[in-house]
Amino acid sequence: MNEWTRLVRTVAPTEPTVSLVDAKKHLRVFHDDDDSDIEAMVAAAEAAIEGPNGIGIALMPQTWRLSLDHFPCEIVVPLGPVTNVVSVTYKDASGDPVAVPSTRYDLDSSPLRIWPARDTSWPSIYCEPGAVKVTFACGFAELPADLVWAVKLLVGHFYENREAVTTDLKAIDLPMGVASILERYRVGRVA
Repeated sequence: MNEWTRLVRTVAPTEPTVSLVDAKKHLRVFHDDDDSDIEAMVAAAEAAIEGPNGIGIALMPQTWRLSLDHFPCEIVVPLGPVTNVVSVTYKDASGDPVAVPSTRYDLDSSPLRIWPARDTSWPSIYCEPGAVKVTFACGFAELPADLVWAVKLLVGHFYENREAVTTDLKAIDLPMGVASILERYRVGRVA
């Protein structure tokens, strides 16, 4: 099982990347009839970009947990940008959860890698799936303008192409600029 399937968001962002007002301005919508649809489209655009099903980034501040079956030589956190490692815990030989007292990592690296403290090694663990848990905060403190634009472009695409099937061949592809923007931020895997 790869690390992408071992990620769970534990704390969602407190606000969307693009407000309803900004999304409506981008779409040139001057009525309130589509407000709930537009908010859903913003959420869908975020879901297309964020996390393991997107390009491996978190747009707004949020918290995730990575579950591992054992301690590897180094723990690679495949989501970014990581702003804080909240905890690294494991189940000890008796099956009780215990926090790793200290670790080493560099928040500037992408993807983030975590090692045991200098001159130490990872502790022995209880052998079971998900015995090691890494909880981390991630997301941009200030979202780059091009990522905001990518969300708006996706919302515009969703607004104009509301059906899953279309006869308009131009509507099948996502906006060309979106892929170009997102590729610059892709973390942890090759598409």
